[in-house]
Amino acid sequence: MLQMILLGLAVGVAFGYALQRGRFCMNSTFRDILVGRDLTLLRAYLLALLIQMVGVRAMATLGWFELGITPFFWQATLLGGFVFGLGMAFSGG
Repeated sequence: MLQMILLGLAVGVAFGYALQRGRFCMNSTFRDILVGRDLTLLRAYLLALLIQMVGVRAMATLGWFELGITPFFWQATLLGGFVFGLGMAFSGG
């Protein structure tokens, strides 16, 4: 369990740092698609998604962690969405 937490923390910090330094923003991505017809950020988003999909599968194959089906807690999802929405509203997103 601790290994999964440390691995997630390391990958999350590295990925978050790269996105922050690259000034990557989902709001800007969709705005550029609709307003400017610019697909540059969309390509970056799709590349990040592809890297995540391949990376997670590779780490699971190497035995760094197990993939499993977790139970769905709709109350936690609702609360998480609400907190995320509040954060977006407070940050001006």
